[in-house]
Amino acid sequence: MTTPSGTPAPEDFLEYRLVRLADRLHQRFTAALAPHELSPRQFSVLAVLAANPGVTSADLARAVLTTPQSMHTLLEQLQRRDLVDRGEHRGRGRAAAVRPTPRGMDLLAAAGERVVALEAETRGQLGEEDYGQLARLLDRFEDIVAPTHPQAR
Repeated sequence: MTTPSGTPAPEDFLEYRLVRLADRLHQRFTAALAPHELSPRQFSVLAVLAANPGVTSADLARAVLTTPQSMHTLLEQLQRRDLVDRGEHRGRGRAAAVRPTPRGMDLLAAAGERVVALEAETRGQLGEEDYGQLARLLDRFEDIVAPTHPQAR
């Protein structure tokens, strides 16, 4: 499909469609987490910390695809809510370990139930075969895109 000017329509570009879909999925994920007063990024931080307690904030930033500066702000927000513990400050140039607090783990579990339900809904609507195929294609596409974006891996 082309536009009147002869250029391809936006819908002809896979990446354009993926960006639009990502926006919609972000809205859906945000709505699912809203009752827990967590953003998708905050949920991701807690999930990564639960799987990797004691990780540094720099490693955490890489894992959730954000900058160290943004991670600092995120961790301050989560710490004010007693959801993470950044440990004692170790001095300049020494990374402090970050851990989820018991309250953070409880909130992650509650929010995680909503995320699991959302995932089950998607999986049910797609069916197992299409769900598996989509997951494999997304893995391949992420491998293609990630090398051009150092934070993406």
